[in-house]
Amino acid sequence: MPPNALNRIEVLNAARCEAGSLLLGLDFDGTLAPIVPRPELVAVLPAARAALGAIAQRGDTHIALVSGRSLADLRSRVVLDGIYYAGNHGLEIDGPDVHRMHEEADATRATLQRLARELEQALRSIDGVIVEDKTLTLSVHFRLVEEEAEERRVREIVRACAREHSGIRLTDGKKVVEIRPDVDWHKGRAFRFLRDTLEQRFGRAPAVFIGDDRTDEDAFRVLGDTDCSIVVGDPPQHESIAQACLRSPDEVAQFLQRLA
Repeated sequence: MPPNALNRIEVLNAARCEAGSLLLGLDFDGTLAPIVPRPELVAVLPAARAALGAIAQRGDTHIALVSGRSLADLRSRVVLDGIYYAGNHGLEIDGPDVHRMHEEADATRATLQRLARELEQALRSIDGVIVEDKTLTLSVHFRLVEEEAEERRVREIVRACAREHSGIRLTDGKKVVEIRPDVDWHKGRAFRFLRDTLEQRFGRAPAVFIGDDRTDEDAFRVLGDTDCSIVVGDPPQHESIAQACLRSPDEVAQFLQRLA
């Protein structure tokens, strides 16, 4: 495992002080909030919310939440002003003087709606499957499915249904299959877009990104050697290129408190 990110706090604080600002990027599920069986029941840890609020008040740290959740869902669960929200893996971004919707992705709404109905019908015989329609993407959750054979069946059904539609692609996560528009955009592209936008306004600043899933690796890849990528998990559930780690959302909250 990479070294614990709590040991990087002094270095990050010094880098923020020298540059005059810091860009802090975070995933949501499994990072600011523990993973739960049903996605609608997730809640950000109170300690993490308080720390984010304190960081946002500093004035020298820009916060960007980059999640697979829809923009509206993400915002409703965090409820902090003055920060940047990137929903649906960055296909929709909103924040201070930044409002962006990926046009090509927006054009696939009708396809995704049809596919959502087909998947609900095709998967209804498997207990524990949740088809989440996030408008610009779909998520098929099977954390509540008990048998591995049934998990494999879920994946097979999703792939078979998706093959009947053009303009979409599949990615795998923790007990979930994500269905997205087939566009060259992901969390890394979204985070880089926000970084470039903020650089034009405030100058170049070091960046940190914290996430727990394979989709967060895209954000890690756009960071440089002087930035800090942090994977969450004890141990992480996938091989990661992250430079540091935090063991759990509780430890993420500790990290944020010290960064505040």
